[in-house]
Amino acid sequence: MMRDVRRSHASLGMVVTVLVALLGCAGPEATPEATSGGITVTDVMKQVLPAGDFRNVEASIVELAPGAAAALHRHDVALLAYVLEGTIENRFNGGAALTHRMGESWWEAPGTVHDVARNPSTTARTRFLVVYIGEEGKPRTVRLDSTGAPVPLPGTAKGS
Repeated sequence: MMRDVRRSHASLGMVVTVLVALLGCAGPEATPEATSGGITVTDVMKQVLPAGDFRNVEASIVELAPGAAAALHRHDVALLAYVLEGTIENRFNGGAALTHRMGESWWEAPGTVHDVARNPSTTARTRFLVVYIGEEGKPRTVRLDSTGAPVPLPGTAKGS
C-alpha cells in the first residue's frame, strides 16, 4: 500500500514537473511574471474545477498526423490541453470552430462533446499535452456515434 502511495505521489510530481517545463514554453498570449534567481513563471491558464471528487490526474501527449482527425467523442472528466507543436482545430458542443496553435491552451469541462478535433495541416504533425482531471471510475473519453450515443469499444459490453 505504501509503495502505491509513493508511486502515486511520484507520478503526480512527475506530471507537475513536466507541466511546469512544458508550459514554460508558452506562446505569445502568455505574459511572463517577474524573474527571480533565473526562474521565470508564465501563467497560461487558471481554472476552477467543477463540483466533484477530482482525485485522478493523467497526462498524455497526443499526436495527430497531417490531416488526421479524431472521431466524435466526449470527455467525462475535465481536461486541460496545451499545444506543443503545430495547430489543432476544435469544435465543442456544436459551437464555432476554434484554432489552437503552438503555445496555446484550452479547457474542457466534464461532459464536453468534441465535434471536431483535427490537424488542419497537410504537411506537419500536431502534438499536444492533455491533462485529464477526473473522478474515480469515470472514463476519460467516450466515443459517440452520429446521434451522440456512446459507441461500445471492442471487447466491452457498454464501451466504458
